[in-house]
Amino acid sequence: MIPQDCGHVCTRNNVHLRDQNSKDNLVLADMGCRNTVFMSEAQSGAYDVHEWVKARVGSLRVEMVDESGMDAVKIISSYLRFLDGDIYADDLWDVLEEIPDSNGRLGGVGVGSLRNDRERKSGSLSSSVH
Repeated sequence: MIPQDCGHVCTRNNVHLRDQNSKDNLVLADMGCRNTVFMSEAQSGAYDVHEWVKARVGSLRVEMVDESGMDAVKIISSYLRFLDGDIYADDLWDVLEEIPDSNGRLGGVGVGSLRNDRERKSGSLSSSVH
């Protein structure tokens, strides 16, 4: 008889795909066995926060995937210090660049989809509160 599932290797193991730049990209499966590949590079909007505040964005979200508990505390406390004005975006960026993945490899940090100027200009931030 043929097994009805794949053996759920990705739920029992830490799976990363190494890309052409030798970066480890985490693979996680959800309950429906759909796999998501997470870029090795963390994404941050730290340099855009002031623009978002002007547009009256009232909440920000920090998502983590496989950071250790200690690194999660470091990330959250650094964001809080940044939002409180105790450190600058460059300082926050430096902290984020030093957070390793679960393999202990540094993936770096980038702006994600915000790096594309055309995407940013296709919609503008404006307050919907009057």
